[in-house]
Amino acid sequence: MNPTSSSAVRVKVELGPRSYPVLLGDGLLEGLGPLLREQGMTQTNAFVLTNAQVGALYFERLEAVLRGAGFTRVVRHELPNTEEAKNWEEFTKVCSAMLEAFPDAGAVPLVFLLGGGVVGDLGGFAAGVFRRGVPFVQIPTTLLAAVDSSVGGKVAVNFGGVKNIMGIFNQPRLVVCDLGLLRTLSDRELRSGISEVIKYGAVCSRALFEQLEGDGARNLDRLLAREPAALIDIAAQCVRLKAAVVAQDEFDKKGIRNVLNFGHTVGHALELSADYALTHGEAIAVGMMAATRLAAALGMVPRDFAPRLQSLLERAGLPLSHRDAPGLFERIERTMQLDKKFREGRNVFVLPTGIGQWQQREDVPWDTVHAAVRSVLV
Repeated sequence: MNPTSSSAVRVKVELGPRSYPVLLGDGLLEGLGPLLREQGMTQTNAFVLTNAQVGALYFERLEAVLRGAGFTRVVRHELPNTEEAKNWEEFTKVCSAMLEAFPDAGAVPLVFLLGGGVVGDLGGFAAGVFRRGVPFVQIPTTLLAAVDSSVGGKVAVNFGGVKNIMGIFNQPRLVVCDLGLLRTLSDRELRSGISEVIKYGAVCSRALFEQLEGDGARNLDRLLAREPAALIDIAAQCVRLKAAVVAQDEFDKKGIRNVLNFGHTVGHALELSADYALTHGEAIAVGMMAATRLAAALGMVPRDFAPRLQSLLERAGLPLSHRDAPGLFERIERTMQLDKKFREGRNVFVLPTGIGQWQQREDVPWDTVHAAVRSVLV
């Protein structure tokens, strides 16, 4: 399939000289070579970062495409296939592997990030600091990465018990979302990605939220069934929403980009504190419920919001709460205190005010926050 054909959806992330296209479709991987050259990427050295599971499925296909496009050297490096792999040690291993493979300053590689959010986040960070920055291409293989983490340039690793605390802003040259690659994704990881889709609808787009609710629940069912047309349509909507936010607040200085963190303050803290017993999307689902209850306690959100959100999350097979354990609340509380949005000792929460609407609230009384967190620990 030609990735520039009408069967593919193209979304441009408008960032002036750092602008780039995001392509979404089914069967795009085989057309990657001509697209790279069309986008002005003339390199003949490639560094492919992936993990063992994804690499076993798709590396050879990608390598054949790159060889056919004139790449004379294709180096493969794998990360462990866990969220815990997004750490400083693995980051330094990737940097070392790039230096070992390409010690000559004239042999600049084009970096390909073939995987989910861990590969994309860590790899984009490594590409940004290796030789003060080399170009990279995102090839997300999970729904979560396709609709969220592969777009926008936030790349980071976890460090010191804090999620994404060490990182930079580094935009890719190209994002290719071949949604056909999702056929090998586990049901649990697919649902994890749908959590981020629901997030976009809940605070960014009433139309998307109502589409997921609509047609007798069949729209969400089509997504769960991995119907290509549904995947492309929904993923493209999410990418357009994120691209619009990023274009207004690329470096997260204006507060606009905070909307993308709905559910993430509690969700990130839970994900880390529960030692990754939940996937990222599962933790965000629980975090969205906590944030909604916090908004309700503050009188910010209509009564019908919580049941509608809960219904979508339940139909997607996502958790609304997590099993409590000794010390878990205290760990979540400590981790939340390190949230990157918190400034000058004031907490900051992204809270819904209606379907597709949100507001940032600072200095929320901690007893109210604690009650919302405890409500999702059962």
